[in-house]
Amino acid sequence: MEHVCAAAGFFPHPPIMLPEIGGPELSKMAATVEAVEAASALIVSQKPETLVIVSPHNYVFPDGAAIIAAPRLYGNLAAFGYPELSMDVRTDMDLVEEIVHQASQQTDVYRLDAAWSDRFGHPLSVDQGTFVPLYYLRKAGFTGPIVLMAPRFDDYDSMTRLGDIVIKAAKTLGRRIAVIASGDLSHRLLQGSPNGYTPNGAVFDKLVMEALLKQNLSGLSDLSRSFIDEIATCGLPSVYFLFGVLRHFRPVMPVYAYEAPFGVGYGVALYLPEGQEDQVEKRAPSDIRVRLARESITYYLQHHALMAVPRDLPEELQDQAGTFVSLHKGSRLRGCIGTFLPMHLNTASEIIHNAVSAATRDPRFSPVSLEELEDIDISVDVLGKPEAVASASELNPKKYGVIVMSHARTGLLLPDLEGVDTVEQQISIAKEKAGIPPQIQPDLYRFTVDRYK
Repeated sequence: MEHVCAAAGFFPHPPIMLPEIGGPELSKMAATVEAVEAASALIVSQKPETLVIVSPHNYVFPDGAAIIAAPRLYGNLAAFGYPELSMDVRTDMDLVEEIVHQASQQTDVYRLDAAWSDRFGHPLSVDQGTFVPLYYLRKAGFTGPIVLMAPRFDDYDSMTRLGDIVIKAAKTLGRRIAVIASGDLSHRLLQGSPNGYTPNGAVFDKLVMEALLKQNLSGLSDLSRSFIDEIATCGLPSVYFLFGVLRHFRPVMPVYAYEAPFGVGYGVALYLPEGQEDQVEKRAPSDIRVRLARESITYYLQHHALMAVPRDLPEELQDQAGTFVSLHKGSRLRGCIGTFLPMHLNTASEIIHNAVSAATRDPRFSPVSLEELEDIDISVDVLGKPEAVASASELNPKKYGVIVMSHARTGLLLPDLEGVDTVEQQISIAKEKAGIPPQIQPDLYRFTVDRYK
């Protein structure tokens, strides 16, 4: 039986983590980005209906947490010089109201709505601590609504109670949620940093990461207020909130990472309810080519434009190669488009173009929808250079793909396809795809394929 909490995670939120801002600097935090991408893909694979995010960069009150009660929220990163990086998200108002209702008898939660915004002149928006995690989750394919909350910093135990309340509210509504506790660790890890430096910063980060790994808060319970102020963190209340959520299921941790390349600690941890970890290998795209294909389709369906080729490509995506992108829904083919010779500057660009074409331009199928994409498995075939063969005896349908050519007609069939067991079948299907009559003997070429799922 699926748990009401599909996944719960601790995510960092530095704007420099976004490719559009970080640029070449992104390579210095590659482990963090890779962990966030993997965690985001896993969260989306668990199909949550609503995403609950606690961000320390929204409106923080001295005596209570806050929850945003606005049907739609808009935000951008203009404060960091990038106003073009923006997003518009829906709020799960039913879950907001249920959380407020259940919290009313247990802890203080401020409900921030349009009336509050008008009265105090404070817009309700997507803040930095929400924007950065949500950027990666949307990139991975999340399209649902959110609930945005802000923590309180004076009472960490109340944040644990709030995590407990959120799960109970979701259970009341029968809402399957994922939870993101957004926060960075110590901001004072580097000597000469504008934030200052203290050796206790590294001590704190180690304590937090050990707590996340062991799923035990005891190592953090004795931290003094002066120590917390000294190390300068925004993430500790979010950690306590996360542990309130984790009380409700036996968690396994498929993603865990830490680094501090710029003097601020970035921790990543993802938890799934025990029993769902068997979905990790099946659903989460671990290969960069498959992730790129899925991100390309998601971006196109959201923006109706091709995404840009990512900066700082790994070496395996810099070369030119033909590629095929295949989409399957269960055991049924849902789209397949490719090129047996490279048509673009590098393999990354080849994958981007072919992924979008497979999802939207395969004439055999209707275009894939954004909502449907979550249920689709993607594979990427990277083709070796075709080589001519003298006869069919040099073919092997399990090992080699085949290309048939006759005058201006060309057909291709990938290797190791279900139901294609003989060379004769392979050639016949390729000829049929090319429109080459059965009696014609075409020129034959074979090629190898590296398949990524």
